[in-house]
Amino acid sequence: MANSEEKIKCFIASFQHKKMDPGLSAEEVSNGLIAFSVPQLGLLFRCQSEGEPLKMEFSSFFALLEFLKTKVKDIPLNSLEVLSSNPHFVFSFSPYSETLKKGSVFRNILNEYSKIFKISVGYIKPLSNKALISTTEYPSIPQDKKIELDFTTEELFKIEFKPIQKGIKL
Repeated sequence: MANSEEKIKCFIASFQHKKMDPGLSAEEVSNGLIAFSVPQLGLLFRCQSEGEPLKMEFSSFFALLEFLKTKVKDIPLNSLEVLSSNPHFVFSFSPYSETLKKGSVFRNILNEYSKIFKISVGYIKPLSNKALISTTEYPSIPQDKKIELDFTTEELFKIEFKPIQKGIKL
């Protein structure tokens, strides 16, 4: 599927809904969403979230890196190309950015992941961002490809149905 020299294309996104159902607002359900997608591995992740747009985009980015580090074991993931539709996120990687200045929280976290992955960041139009497409349009993994995700038995059985989840607050 992916050799060790090939860049794995990853997509990240975050957004907030302007309007929300009053019933859900009363339940304090988050109106935001963070998402990441790795089409080469057949992965699509979405989670409710709340926070400033740039912080939500970084949350999506770090969630992607943590998932790849801890759950994808059978494929060498040396080089990642992370594409975002948020220009502020992409420009945060410029040398004079305040967001990733030396000693900042985001910079320290990024430095840890940079020891594991070679990461490049780029911009992609929202219409082409695979983290934003409908799940019905997302291709399934070909039958001849098998990807082992490393979940413990405890993690598999602690999943429970919750009709309304508040999401995460950043």
